[in-house]
Amino acid sequence: MKKPNSKQAAFIFFLILCTVALQAQHTGDSLSDQVKNQIFGRLKNFSFGFYVDSYYNMTLNSSHDTSNIVPFSSNCPIQNQIRMNIAAFELYYNAEKVRGKFVIQYGDAPNLLASPSSQWIKTIRQANFGFRMTNGIWIDFGYIFNPVGFESSWAVNNRISFVSIGGYFEPGSVLGTKLSCKFSEKFSGGFMIGNPFSIAYAQNTHMAGIIFLTYQPTRNLSVNYNNFFGNQALKNARIKNNILYNNLIITYYPLKKLELVGQLDFAGQTNSRRAPDTAQIATMFSGLLQARYQFNAHFSTTARYEFFNDPDGYLSGVNIMTNRGLQTDGFAFSIEYKPVTFGYLRLAYRYLASYPGSKEFHNKESDNLQSIIFTTGVRF
Repeated sequence: MKKPNSKQAAFIFFLILCTVALQAQHTGDSLSDQVKNQIFGRLKNFSFGFYVDSYYNMTLNSSHDTSNIVPFSSNCPIQNQIRMNIAAFELYYNAEKVRGKFVIQYGDAPNLLASPSSQWIKTIRQANFGFRMTNGIWIDFGYIFNPVGFESSWAVNNRISFVSIGGYFEPGSVLGTKLSCKFSEKFSGGFMIGNPFSIAYAQNTHMAGIIFLTYQPTRNLSVNYNNFFGNQALKNARIKNNILYNNLIITYYPLKKLELVGQLDFAGQTNSRRAPDTAQIATMFSGLLQARYQFNAHFSTTARYEFFNDPDGYLSGVNIMTNRGLQTDGFAFSIEYKPVTFGYLRLAYRYLASYPGSKEFHNKESDNLQSIIFTTGVRF
């Protein structure tokens, strides 16, 4: 066979180089695809959303009311103005063994529930992460929701946008840790420990504990018990104010379109009774009964009765005119229209009555409050 000349040899060498380069380029592309798959594989565990809610709270018979804030409000607090309850961004991560939540919020509602010493946390609704220890057992750390209560300061999570008086005084979120466990298909629960952040439960160096249990014997019945306990006194206080706050929620669907909810809160705190029995235990009762009927995918209506009684004022403070704490009851009626699954418009009427002579409403001039409240929002 005739040997290739120098030009032919050079050409063959060039072809070999090109082949190697093409193979290297293909290998490089494969590595790039692998990196991309790793990145997008992780991103698939992320989800995010937006929530915006606006309202108009028209207070009736308020011509002499010089204050524009409705007392004991968890949301919809400013009367006779078009306002924004919430503008929020939500980010979640859910994988087999790791999860995380980060939600920031702005608007009228976040400004209400953070105590003056904790205003830094008002824009953070959730910020926590967790690990799955074994099947059905998770441990989470960070700023975590308190499970106490059926209602939420986010109107989108409620059947009636605005929160009851009892809901306003329920414990807020906790900065700490949470252990949750699913014991069976019908029974789950857990334990939390940390510092609470809310108006009624001022953050201090004492740790608070929370136990939460859920029992669902049938598909149409659910029973929730939650509590909150700990020393609510300031760090250097000589006298301890140990609280035990109990919360019971029963949700029942007698019909597919009918939802019934009953909630009862009972709390006691040591060394908190009004004078002269200040060393005694003070108590508080509150609750609600609520019924919602879903006509179709777009229309529903909800009615609610609520009551709150804090005779010693250890949560609500003592009224100087009645020498007792806050006592109210009232009802609300709401109609909801959902033009799309992720949006709503609600029109509601609210009536509240306080203890005779306490003058809790209309700039401390009236025992009663009547409002017509319109809310609308989207969450997607």
